[in-house]
Amino acid sequence: MTLQTGNLRRAVKGAVASSVMAFGLLMGLGSATANADVLDDIGAKYMQGAGGGQISNFVKEALTLRALGFKPSKGNLEELQAGWDYLPNQTRLIDALKTTVSFQRKLQAIQANSNNPSQPGYNFGVGQPPAGMGPVLPPGVPPQPAGPGPGVFLGVPGGG
Repeated sequence: MTLQTGNLRRAVKGAVASSVMAFGLLMGLGSATANADVLDDIGAKYMQGAGGGQISNFVKEALTLRALGFKPSKGNLEELQAGWDYLPNQTRLIDALKTTVSFQRKLQAIQANSNNPSQPGYNFGVGQPPAGMGPVLPPGVPPQPAGPGPGVFLGVPGGG
């Protein structure tokens, strides 16, 4: 049984392409795992003992915020990795930690504001205004009996 030249070329191209793709996936996974562990590595190195210091305080806060669900961005992780690689000079690492904690605090503030029920919103209802909010009538017009009214009500809750 002989292989034709075209079939052999296709087989070699497929094998090479599969190998390159598998290698790329492995390299991509390796860097993502390394980035995810940077904050943990920094914490393991600088949170030992009772002394504290800038790095340990920032790492503790960053780890606490991450545990609450406010994860650092990909850019933050890259900056942390660059600061880690630049040790023993701690300047880059401290700056990266400050930026990371600042980003995480912004995420926390955004979530806190989105969950704030006291923020005014708009009520798009059909018929009548929401409970506790009577209709706004021009002067001299008598109130109408209760029940769904005609038209569309657009209003801000609490306004009147």
